[in-house]
Amino acid sequence: MTRSSDKGQANTSRKFLWLAIFIVVAVVGYSAVWFYLADQLENRSKFLLSDLSNSDVTADCQDLNVRGYPFRLGLFCTSVTAGDRVSKGSVSAGSFRSAAQIYQPNHIVSELDGPATFDLGKDLLAKIDWENLRSSTVFGLSGLARASLESRQLRATLTPPASQNTMQLSAGSTQFHARQNDANLDAVFNLDAAELTIDNSTIQIPTFDMAADLTLADRASLMSGHSSHGQQPWRDLSASLNSFSADLGQGAILNIAGPFSIDAAGYLTGKFSLEIRGRDAWQKLLGKTFPERAGDIANVINILAAIGQKQDALKLPVNIDRGAVRVGFIQIGAIPPF
Repeated sequence: MTRSSDKGQANTSRKFLWLAIFIVVAVVGYSAVWFYLADQLENRSKFLLSDLSNSDVTADCQDLNVRGYPFRLGLFCTSVTAGDRVSKGSVSAGSFRSAAQIYQPNHIVSELDGPATFDLGKDLLAKIDWENLRSSTVFGLSGLARASLESRQLRATLTPPASQNTMQLSAGSTQFHARQNDANLDAVFNLDAAELTIDNSTIQIPTFDMAADLTLADRASLMSGHSSHGQQPWRDLSASLNSFSADLGQGAILNIAGPFSIDAAGYLTGKFSLEIRGRDAWQKLLGKTFPERAGDIANVINILAAIGQKQDALKLPVNIDRGAVRVGFIQIGAIPPF
């Protein structure tokens, strides 16, 4: 009886020993794979950054290193910079952090610390800061398949050249989403609780919300990185503005949608449906924003009210023919080529 018991204990001990050996080998093997991938990611990233120096673009990820062991893999930098030798423009920002789950390396989540400073050349400067800026990217076989960018408490300042009228934009939250949809590119943009101010100007723009949804035909390649549309991909373009809305509060709402195109010369052509809700609210807001044009605004509102049979919601056709803009049968101006 004792021999049988001793033999059973020996077999159990042997099983635990082999299990322990398997666990140790698995951990060591997994660790070796993780550090190999980390080394490859770091070397590949440094190669891509150095390869940019052979083109017209420069970029640097200061103190680049890979972290996230054991379950994540990501790049970390104390600061990021980029520049264009042709336009002399540059951008710089704070620390950058990214991470991908080891079992889903094609889905990368990243964060960037502000502020970001943009020198766009010709004395055009912009500075953007935020409380939180986060992105999510998903890569497929054809390159970048989906991308999202979200921020909280965004604050932007734009200083035009030779101008004292600095523009400042702030928003409680912003969202941008883009995806490949077969050969097309879908994009959605949202701006919530936004405020726009212009220094040394009498223009007073109220807090507003804005949202846009559009589809660009045959532009999915812009995300894949294999675009054949040259340096001006917005030309020779067919697209659809699925929806655009602006809500300025107090019932003043604007909606517009319709197909459009931009020809090889950059001229816009489109047929849009314009809806204006809260006619009286719009008159009040526009009169306050542009006090010197209050009388003209009242006249336009009265004309639109007559066209819309004095309904609070006005629906009007907006036709643009190579930049020439008509609302109904009235030509109101021209849009220069893009």
